[in-house]
Amino acid sequence: MSVRSHARTRTVAVARVLASTAGLVLLAAATSAQQREPRAEQDRPAQDEPLQNDAPGHAFELALGGDGLAAAYRSAFHRGGGYSVLGFFVNEDDDLALHARFLRFGEPGAEAPLALGIGVGVFAAAVDEQNAELVAITLSGAVEYEFELAYPVRLVLEASYAPDMATFLDGQRVLDVVGRVETDLSSWATAFAGYRHLEADLENAADPELDSALQIGVRLGV
Repeated sequence: MSVRSHARTRTVAVARVLASTAGLVLLAAATSAQQREPRAEQDRPAQDEPLQNDAPGHAFELALGGDGLAAAYRSAFHRGGGYSVLGFFVNEDDDLALHARFLRFGEPGAEAPLALGIGVGVFAAAVDEQNAELVAITLSGAVEYEFELAYPVRLVLEASYAPDMATFLDGQRVLDVVGRVETDLSSWATAFAGYRHLEADLENAADPELDSALQIGVRLGV
């Protein structure tokens, strides 16, 4: 193995460890935030809790698209006040991407079906054809609108971005945009369909689209 190949292998390993470690940190932060809920909420009698609070506290998500496969762990089944997520993506060209994010949500009013979210995270990728690796610190924004139907339906748009100053190694920029229509089949299962566009700008190389395709998937409570 050449020195360059060995160095790149080590870089990929470091990037993967960084992404995984950051995910664990973000998950710990979310757990800590949940534990700091007001005591009055914790002491509320069980019979006063609405039925939707019986939803699972964690979820596994799988999405299949024309260009690849994505899977993720979420610290909450529904968005609630916020959640953390740790996920990966692999495509048919053997490109690999990992991300960890922590998002918090707010609503304009108590009865409003609209929710807005912001968050921070890290992103790491290994692009096989260009033999390139990158790590980035990302900012995220999310919009969710829910329709109260027989089966609740939500429109979800989420975008994460890292400029050149927050992208390292061989990368210059990262953009990850996902739009979905979700429906809850039960308090433990959600189906969704949508579109994902994931691209990364690289130094001295063509800028690859890691994913740009329709996708379908499920989220299951665990």
